[in-house]
Amino acid sequence: MTQQQMSKLLDVSDRTLRDWKSNRSRLYTLLENLEYTDVKNKIDVVDLSDEVEFNPQEFSTNLFWQTSNTSHQKVYAIISNYLSTLNADDIKELCKRFGKNMVKSVLNDKYKSLYKQGFISTNGMDIPLNGKYNQNPIYKQLSGIINDF
Repeated sequence: MTQQQMSKLLDVSDRTLRDWKSNRSRLYTLLENLEYTDVKNKIDVVDLSDEVEFNPQEFSTNLFWQTSNTSHQKVYAIISNYLSTLNADDIKELCKRFGKNMVKSVLNDKYKSLYKQGFISTNGMDIPLNGKYNQNPIYKQLSGIINDF
């Protein structure tokens, strides 16, 4: 397994893994020699592109309005949609279910994409985006909720 895969599956930072590599080399070597798909299946972890069972009762609002019943949705879509609500309880539920690092990854991806585009388009009106994505007040608010989890 690569360090990036270890970080994703175990929900630990790259800094922690670097520490393990130098100070706990047997543990790191063991992880490095495991197959990613085997570990993923054994610990029942999902990737952003996976489809999972979604139960709208676990969240404050059903953003997948097509059905009020349990459905299958992509992990990225679930995280991305519920980050947009700015609801702290929903964001904590995302962190509990998918891991803090995965939620943070989607948040970063969303804001990097918006700032690369240079504007937010709402009902035909374009709102320009200036500066760095990680200095955006809403990004900071969401990042704070995730970090406090």
